[in-house]
Amino acid sequence: MTTRSTRLLTNLCALSFSIALGSSAFAVDPVINEIRVDQPGIDLSEYIEFKGTPGASLAGLTLVVIGDNDAASPPSQNGTIEAVVALSGNFSSTGFFVLAESTFQFGTPDQVAILNFENPDDVTFLLVSDFTGFDGQDLDTNKDGVLDVQPWTTIISSVALVQVATPDGTTADFVYSATRVGPDGSTSPAQIWLCADSNTWRIGSSDTTLGTDSPGAENPTCGSGVAIRLSEIRIDQPGTDNDEYFEIQGPAGFNMNGFAVVVVGDDALTTHLDVSGVIESITPLDGAIIPADGYLLVAKSTMTIAVPDFIVAATAMNFENSDNVTFLLVSGSTGVLNQDLDTDANCVFDVNPWTAIIDSVSLTGLDTTCIYSSSVAGPDGNFTTGHAFRCFSDGIWSVGAFDQLAGGDTPGAQNRACGLGPVLECGEATAGDCNTAHANRYCSDSVCCALVCTTQPTCCTIAWDAACAAAASTSCGQTGSSSCVKGVVAFSEIRIDQTGADTDEWVELVGAPGTSLNDITMIVIGDGTALAASGVIEAVVSLAGKTIPADGHFAMSESTFTQGIAAIDYVLPGANPLNFENSDNVTFMLVRNFSGVDAADLDSDDNGVFNTVVPWTEVVDTIALIKTTTVPPTGTEWFYGANTIGPDGTFLPGHIWRCEDTGCWNIGRFDLLVDPTDTPGVANLNCGAVCAGDYNQDGLRNGSDLATLLSAWGTQGGDITGDGTTSGADLTALLSGWGACP
Repeated sequence: MTTRSTRLLTNLCALSFSIALGSSAFAVDPVINEIRVDQPGIDLSEYIEFKGTPGASLAGLTLVVIGDNDAASPPSQNGTIEAVVALSGNFSSTGFFVLAESTFQFGTPDQVAILNFENPDDVTFLLVSDFTGFDGQDLDTNKDGVLDVQPWTTIISSVALVQVATPDGTTADFVYSATRVGPDGSTSPAQIWLCADSNTWRIGSSDTTLGTDSPGAENPTCGSGVAIRLSEIRIDQPGTDNDEYFEIQGPAGFNMNGFAVVVVGDDALTTHLDVSGVIESITPLDGAIIPADGYLLVAKSTMTIAVPDFIVAATAMNFENSDNVTFLLVSGSTGVLNQDLDTDANCVFDVNPWTAIIDSVSLTGLDTTCIYSSSVAGPDGNFTTGHAFRCFSDGIWSVGAFDQLAGGDTPGAQNRACGLGPVLECGEATAGDCNTAHANRYCSDSVCCALVCTTQPTCCTIAWDAACAAAASTSCGQTGSSSCVKGVVAFSEIRIDQTGADTDEWVELVGAPGTSLNDITMIVIGDGTALAASGVIEAVVSLAGKTIPADGHFAMSESTFTQGIAAIDYVLPGANPLNFENSDNVTFMLVRNFSGVDAADLDSDDNGVFNTVVPWTEVVDTIALIKTTTVPPTGTEWFYGANTIGPDGTFLPGHIWRCEDTGCWNIGRFDLLVDPTDTPGVANLNCGAVCAGDYNQDGLRNGSDLATLLSAWGTQGGDITGDGTTSGADLTALLSGWGACP
């Protein structure tokens, strides 16, 4: 009894034998080298290319295409010949022969015929000798996926285009070649080509304008040694990472089919424990062509600083920017996301799901994640490198500017020379002192620089002039030191003073949603009613019965609050219950199990140290607002605890706030109407994500912000430029930055 498996083995053995016999007619066996079956719109350029001995005749050879019988129901449709073309002519002097229709758009074919290739579908292409069959003939009579009728002497070359990896004959037609290409996503390939060096198939683009076709000419190679390399990479920036990209340098017109960029880092899935060697991103480059300038820019459509040459999906290029990552330019990638390539975590690949590594570079920080390249860029200070590039002329990798708007990026163009020195940006050591006017943009304190440029964008686009220095002295003139670490419950934002009457005194705490505040009390320590004394409790606010709300930010104020009482989680009862002093040093404390009373003196000998016994069991968080740090204090009182902020010039800060991302303290603006960092009841700004004109802090400058600006026209309420009034200059500033915040 002949089983399906023995029949298949017999057929394959016969095929191998017949190919060996057939080879005697050619110095090089002819092979199917390239096929196009589909394109956008009308299929004008269907073709198939064969490669063989230059000048050899193709007489006696036939193209046979096997597909389905459209008039039959599954599985009866399988194994039907859909196209037959007897070949005539000779291979060109370079060894290529192109068969196409008369509408062919890639030049003049060697032979013209009606092809009518079916697409999308499962189809098998055969180059055979001595064909005796006919179009429409059934070659799989019992519909089991094995050819029962073989009307030829030899199958010289074959390849199948498939919609699914394992056709079953019912939901997907059987194919009749061991060489299968596809699927291409959820469909069969529109174009395929054979690598010139490795005889492996690659899927091309359905779009004929993208340059993946090379009928009548040599196909690209897919192995190592090709003249392409990684040139520039950005994985991070201030704010939302809209401008992530990588750039590949190579010869103009080079076809990137078969190549991909693979990023290896730690395991991003919280359910896994692996910390090194895991594929975090794969970007196939099929369909990309190196442009005329030699620099291929690959990015998402969100990119704002340049126009990409090759746009990838919004879900692609999900680059991690907090750990070491290794970028690999590879050929023949077969890896998958989250695949572990370093199973024993010894910083050496145990699995190599590619044909070759063409180029690589590791972007590093201060973490211990393994790197897998001898080329390294980083760290960038205490952070993982956000931007790296090969220096022009010497090709050595260098750390670039974190701010993509600072002018150091050259996506799609020749890179900077390292001899030019670092690019100026907020926080660059050579940018200049924030409190001193200078001709260049930016200043050396990254937080202060970002704060000033929120309301005065020209400080980061034109020059750090006297107005910028003045803004720095009032917006970020803090001294002293404070921890950036936030505990289970912590102070997040405090306003104790403002222009006019202090109707908007308020305090915001931050913590995990649902955290109980039942045993926590806020106290404020100053001089009380005793002039120049120290350590006296000036305010007591019990938080018994309260919890951190779902948004993680608990705001409390007096009933006189004018910024929208809906933003407040707890309106304190009574008249002036906060009674914040704003002319002397004051210390804000969150304590647990408070047992004291308002006006109690906790430093009875006024030496800057609390008495031996204090009325609480734990200090949860503290922050002292400082008018003067003179020790002993003159004209003010002692402050308590290591966490301090201020002075604001020669004054006590009226508003302080913590960066949402880093937890570090900053001084806000005295006038709450022009303070974009005044955000009661919602998340504070990230220190790298300040955005001029984004009044509602939703990350976008859009119609909502325009309405806010117009409603504040002629007042300070919408002032972006820092001139004290909302006017046409502010409108221009808003519109010039329209869209997503950087």
